[in-house]
Order: sequence, then C-alpha cells, then structure tokens
Amino acid sequence: MSGSEAEDRTSLFKSTGRKHQVLSVRRCRVMTSSEGGDAVLLVGEGNFSFSAALSRIVATETDNITTGTDDIAGGRGLRITATCLQTKEEALRHHGSAHNIHTITHSGGEVLFEVDCTRLSESVCLRGRQFDRVIFNFPHCGRKSGVKKNRLLLKHFFLSCVGVLKEEGEVLVSLCNGQGGTPADRPMREWHNSWQVVAMAAEAGLILNEVRPFDGEKPDGYQSTGYRSQDKCFHAEQGVTHVFSRGVACSAPQRKDMEQHILGGQPLTYQIPAELSHYIHRGFLSSSNHPVRLVQDFLVQALERERPVSMVTEPLPLLIHSSPQRLNACCPELQDTHTHCYWLHPTHTHTTTHTPSGDHEHIDTVVDFLADTHITYNSEDEGRERECSSRGEECVGEEEEGVGEGRERDCSSRGEECVGEGEEGVGEGDEGEREEGEGEEGVGEGEECVGEGEECVGEGEECVGEGEECVGEGEECVGEGEECVGEGEECVGEGEECVGEGEECVGEGEECVGEGEECVGEGEECVGVGEECVGEGEECVGVGGYVLRPSLLPQMEILREQREQREREEVLHGVSGLVFQRVPISPWSPPAFHQLLLWGTWPKASQSIPDLGRTLERLLTPYGLSLAEEQGSLLLAAEPMGRLGRLWADDLTDGVSVCLNLDLLASLVYSLPDWRLLWSPDPRFLNHFLLRPLPEQPFRPFSLFPQSFVYDISFWAGPDWQEAAFHALVREASRETVENVTLIDTYTPDTHPDVTHTSYCYRLTYRSHTRALSHTHALRLHTHLQSLLSTRMHLTAR
Repeated sequence: MSGSEAEDRTSLFKSTGRKHQVLSVRRCRVMTSSEGGDAVLLVGEGNFSFSAALSRIVATETDNITTGTDDIAGGRGLRITATCLQTKEEALRHHGSAHNIHTITHSGGEVLFEVDCTRLSESVCLRGRQFDRVIFNFPHCGRKSGVKKNRLLLKHFFLSCVGVLKEEGEVLVSLCNGQGGTPADRPMREWHNSWQVVAMAAEAGLILNEVRPFDGEKPDGYQSTGYRSQDKCFHAEQGVTHVFSRGVACSAPQRKDMEQHILGGQPLTYQIPAELSHYIHRGFLSSSNHPVRLVQDFLVQALERERPVSMVTEPLPLLIHSSPQRLNACCPELQDTHTHCYWLHPTHTHTTTHTPSGDHEHIDTVVDFLADTHITYNSEDEGRERECSSRGEECVGEEEEGVGEGRERDCSSRGEECVGEGEEGVGEGDEGEREEGEGEEGVGEGEECVGEGEECVGEGEECVGEGEECVGEGEECVGEGEECVGEGEECVGEGEECVGEGEECVGEGEECVGEGEECVGEGEECVGVGEECVGEGEECVGVGGYVLRPSLLPQMEILREQREQREREEVLHGVSGLVFQRVPISPWSPPAFHQLLLWGTWPKASQSIPDLGRTLERLLTPYGLSLAEEQGSLLLAAEPMGRLGRLWADDLTDGVSVCLNLDLLASLVYSLPDWRLLWSPDPRFLNHFLLRPLPEQPFRPFSLFPQSFVYDISFWAGPDWQEAAFHALVREASRETVENVTLIDTYTPDTHPDVTHTSYCYRLTYRSHTRALSHTHALRLHTHLQSLLSTRMHLTAR
C-alpha cells in the first residue's frame, strides 16, 4: 500500500516508535464510557503480547492522551479484556505468556481462558457485557486449513461478536497480506482464493469502514504466534487491519397514502408506489447541508454573479393532470411517457378544511393550478377553470374571454363551440341590463346573453345553441333531440340512455359501468380514467389522467407566465423539486431525482445559449462535465453518468431554459461512487457534509469495497408483457439493492405457431454502497423477487 491512492483510501500512520504507539491507543478509543473508558475485547490471543503492549501504553502514556477529543478525565484509560481459546495450562506454554498475563492484570485488565470467539454470547464471563471494540489479530483455524474453513471462522466470529458489540462499536480484524481479498492487499488475490472478509462481515450486518497497514500500529513487545498451531510467528510484516461497523438496516418498502388539494378545495387521495416510498418526504432541498442542496446553492450563487436569480420557494404538487401527448410535447427527453411515467388513479375526498374561526373551503392558490397542467393560469382571474377534452378539443373559441369566477363551460364531443367568436360573457351576480355585444341580444336583469340565435330566459337557466331547450338550473342539453333528465346526468346523442351521476355513454349499444370509466365502441373494455379503448382486442392507452410529475417542465410553463408578469426582464427564474421516472434499472438511472429548472428572457435568445453554456462549463468542467450541441440545444454530459442536463432557446418568446439533474451533478462533483448514497439513511453520510464542504473536497465512502452478487432470472411472458413493470417490481423486491438489470436472452418457440408466449432471461447485479449486503441476504431478496413475479405479475418461471 503506497502512493497517493493508498493515502486517499486508507489511514496510514506516518512514523514509528513511542509516538506511534500513543496514536494506536487513541485510535482504539473514539467513544468514551462513563464507567472508565472504552471497553476493548481481544479474542484469539496466543501469548497475550498484543494485549500486554496495549496495557503498558495505557499505563505509561495516560498524560499524553488525555487531551483533545480523546479526553479520559481522571486518568481513566482502556478497560482491556483479553481472551483465548486454550485452557490456562495450554496458554502458559507459549513463550512469554506468563509475563504478559501479569502485565495485563497489573494494569487493571482481565484475562479469560476457554472463550470461543464464535460463541461469545454463550461465555459465562461475557454474558450481558458489551464492548466498544472487538479485536481479532490474524485469525486462523489452525494447522494447514484451507480458505473455506477460514472463511467460515470469520463468518461465525462476526455473527458472534455483534452480540457483545455496542451499537456504535467497531470490529478490528488483522489479516496477512492477500488474505482479505480486497484492493487493499498488494497483490490482490483472486476472489475465490481469498478469505472474502468483506462478504463474511456482511453476513452479520457489518460494513468495512477503513483499512490500514498493521505494521504502522504494532506495539512494542508484540510477537504473533500460533502459525499452524505452533509457537511460530505469522508473516505480519505487510498485514492489513480491517475496521468494521454496523450497517443501517433497510425496511421493506410499502405504499404511502398521499393527499393533495386541487381546484375547488376537494383533496385528491392517491398512493405512492412501494418502490418509490423510500424517496418521499426526505427534505433534501430544505436541508442546508445535503449535497443536493449544496450543489444547487453552488450553481445559483455562481450564476448570480452575472444576473439576478429568483427561485420559487412555494412547494409544487407531486401529482399533476396531463396526458402522454402533452408530456411528450413539453418533455422531449422522455422517450415513452405512457410507459416511463407513473400514472395513478386518485380518488376524490369530499371534505373541506376547518379553521378556528369556522368552516371555510380551501382557497385556490398557484399550487392548485399547477396540479392541473391543462389549466391556463391567469393571475387576474384566479378562480377560473377551463376544462378541455382529453381528445384535444378546444372549449372556447379563439380570443374569447371567461365569464366569471367558478363558471364552467362544457364542450360537445362533436367539436361544437360553446360561444361565438368575439363574444364576451359576464360574471354571476352582475345587476342591471347588460350592453349588447357583437351578435348578442340585450335582456333584462338576471338574464344571461350567450350568443346569436340563442334565447335568454332567466336566471339559473343555460342555453348552448340554437334549437336547444332551456329547462332549469342543474340540467344540461347539448343538441337537438336530446332529453334533459336531471342534475348529474348527461346525454350526448339520440338513442343513448342516461343512467346516473358519474356515468357516461357515447353511442348506442355501449355499456356504462361506473365513474371514471369510458367506452368508445361496442365490444370494448372500460379500464379506467385517463385511458382510451380503440377497438376490440386492442390495448388501452392513456390519453389523460393524473401522473407523478416526471419533470418540472409542465409546471414551469405556468410559473413562467406568473413570474414574467410581475418581474422585470433579464431575471433568471428557477424552481427545483423531486421528479419521478419509471426508467429501467442501470447504474446511473435513478427513478426519483431532484431537478433544477432555470429560465429567463433574453433578446435573441438563441445567441445567448453559448454564453450561459460557457458559464456552466467553466463551473463544472473541472469535475469532468462536457457540452455538446444537439438539434439547437446544448447537452451536458459526464462519464460515467451520461446525460446531466440540457440548455435550449425559444426565439419566438426570447426564452432561455436550463434543465439539470441535481442528483447526478452531486454525485459528479463530490465523487460519489453511487447515486443511491444520496438517499442513504446512514448518518455517517450526512456527517461528511456537516461543514458544507466545497465540491473539490471528495466524499470519503463509509462502506469500502462492497461485494456484488449476480443472479439470473428467466420466465415466460405473454403478449401483454411490460418490461417497465418488471423493473419496478425488481426495485421493490430488492429494496433498491440491484444496481443493474441486463436482458441477456429471449426465446419464442417457432415449432408451435399458436404459442404467443416469449421466454426472457435477465441478469441482475446486487450491490449496495449504503448497507451490508451478503450472499445470504442477496439470495433471500432474489427468491422473494421470483415469488412476486408469479403472484404479482402472473409470470411462469423457467
């Protein structure tokens, strides 16, 4: 272990001698016990020379180590408990053991015999006790045992020591060079020929925090013994000490119930899919020291040196109303919005919010308008709602104006217009006679003018077109020959049957099945709100509904109108938030990430793109980011993440926009090995960022050399097979421990033309940089996935 790479990855001691011994003892005492210092347990001692050396250092160097963070007031030092497997008579046969035992006990320590390190909790002398450190120097099964037996020794030792280890305690295992099977060994052995120390520790839920050379902390007087069960030394000159601690346990994902207000104050209740439950309500952007927030502040502060930046502080709704067509139009980076977005089916909750002064309905705000992306926001008419058909129909004519707060305009599915071009409606509660508009007829008080050819009858009645009959408040007619039956019922054409509130019929011979379902022709299947059936046997595709926002771009269009009306030009506006995309599993494709959008108005917007691009390039090039032109836009990319963002311009509106993935940017600038670290519940991750380090200070992983485990899975799937659903199920079943899924084979039998099923074979790579993942745990997760494929997706395993 040498050079700058070794210094970055390990904690190396820089000197030898007495000063080095003091540092070694300090290293073993990060946590201080009120009972008299850290409790240290040493197992597998041979001649007790290591324990005696520590006891001598504690006794002679107390004055030198009672300062700084290692304060042990009153001269209290380590409380050493040294153990060995042999009986007392067998242990005393080792050279110098009697003297070493006397040194330990004289310094206040204790020596225990016949203690099996693989059954520590069963030892009568250790029962009920817990230690800050457990140390095992050069473990070995004895005699000429192979790597498999020594792996089992390590596995059972780790499983045993967690029973006597404090919650924040550490386990130190020193091995000869090459035995551990990690990159810290020089040279590194092949994996199958090593003791696989990281994988064995993971069986007990322990992760490797640090490696350092054993030579640097070898105390005076220490002499290893027991080589092949003889009173001979190990080759410890290039030994490696591995420091382990507990990993944070991972809870099973579960669906989360959410509620969101929409226009009119009626809340929507919906469920977050189980595979996304880990990403909800984490508050990264509100935390001042999370790396996602640090990267956002780094970018905004740098851009503010050139022009003002105004960030939206009001939280935006996670659920928006849109359709695949609309999302494709405003989010070109989304390849398949029908498949790669989380379309949900919320339910309305008919409640009102209560305040101490009385019952008040929910007041519509910009957040409510942003929940429905098909609404055109108008700051001067805040209560107005426009309902547009999911089939792309237009509710009102060109250049028409709304008729007042709360008024609804219904448009016929046959493309009829509600009012004529150039007509102007009036608001509810207007008094007196109204002036005649173009093509309108003046009427008396309480009557409503709608358009030429219509009859104004009285307050509370509504006419839509010539030849219709006005019947009364709550009833609606759309065309001649239709029958108005009552409030909540709707007829669209002759020969249809009106059945009740919430049901809809479009043509004769169709079946009305319930609220939120739609049929277009006989023989079609009604599947739910936001889906359209095209024909018998065809697949229903979404044409409009509620979706977890896959991007902030749909909401940015409304925010752009609102902000540009109130603030001057040449201000860079910004908004950030969490977005969700149902993407395949790959090393740098998170299903949820924080997006930063910036937009502003520039004269000759397309000419300003290079200037803004150069600013971002100057900030991020030192971290490996590069810019490339693509169809008039600038793409930001870096290895190995790939695409990180995009810059583009709209010369029609003189608008310039920037879209950035903050999670991947944070991984880039802080040298994170895995984006999943950003979501780690382990407090050691955020502890690195407590002092808000600059991006040039790379993150030091708290889990070194995590092992990967590869499993294949194959199954038969029918013609309705959806790969996106498979990836979502893998995320849920594996608890986000699968870092890559690769399709390696497909097979469709050609000997049976009537067989429509296809065999798929996928290769899954399990690895986690945030928690302890062992072979046993990974296999358990993989078995759980196989059972879910059968019960949840109804696939046949091969």
